[in-house]
Amino acid sequence: MIQFCDLMKLHEEIVIQRYIDKCIIFHGTSIFIFYWLTFTAIAVIPALEHQPFPTAAEYPFDVSYQPLKTIIFIQQSIAGIIVAGQLCINVYMALLLWFASARFEMLTKELEKTTNVYQLFKCIKKHQKLLKYAKEVTICAGPFAFITICCSSIGLIVIFLLFISHQPILLIFQFFGMGIIGISEVFMYTWPAEHLMYMSKYVAETTFHMLENNHLIKMWKCLQIIIMRSQKPVTVSMPCFLPILSLNYFTSYLSTILSYFTSLRVMMDNDNN
Repeated sequence: MIQFCDLMKLHEEIVIQRYIDKCIIFHGTSIFIFYWLTFTAIAVIPALEHQPFPTAAEYPFDVSYQPLKTIIFIQQSIAGIIVAGQLCINVYMALLLWFASARFEMLTKELEKTTNVYQLFKCIKKHQKLLKYAKEVTICAGPFAFITICCSSIGLIVIFLLFISHQPILLIFQFFGMGIIGISEVFMYTWPAEHLMYMSKYVAETTFHMLENNHLIKMWKCLQIIIMRSQKPVTVSMPCFLPILSLNYFTSYLSTILSYFTSLRVMMDNDNN
């Protein structure tokens, strides 16, 4: 990606800039919120809760004397910063997916301008390389997406249990923010994964429309190669663990979490009765 950015042409810079304008608000806000919440936990919560540490952790020994108290405070603060950085890794994975989508879009624009066999051969080579690159990106992003979805699912279920167990409002407010972060983390993968799937299929659609041009009859066999290789879209998934990520999956994920919450609520109501 870095090598490509160093050698970008003007029309490629326009495509990249359009993707940046499209994603910068969501991803930039996400990064800001991750570190802002960490700073709040370190500097604000101890003062509001009248507790010595950023988290309400309990230790089986006396922590009220120095320098142990300062060491634990620093340890919890560093752990919070590491967690925020780990959440930002998901932004980087989304960046790789967006970049792959942008490369496919650039290829479609080159195909539309193709007028001879030599230009088409270059496009075919780029398409083969792009498919390999996109496969590497999806293989790399799959485990991160799976872990993120698992953690978000568990976190959201616990947060829903807090809502129905009559916990303090401040505690519910804190975990409600964590729930929003969990949902946004899942959306952070499904949005670019959906777009990547669409753009990889759009290459085949663009090539198919090129077959309608009579002056490209000699290139039909070459065009058919691209169509055949594009029949299976590029998707982010893990066999037996993670289905194909898309916006449809995101909506089904939310409905599944709500169904789990409803089932747990019914079970708790029955126990109370």
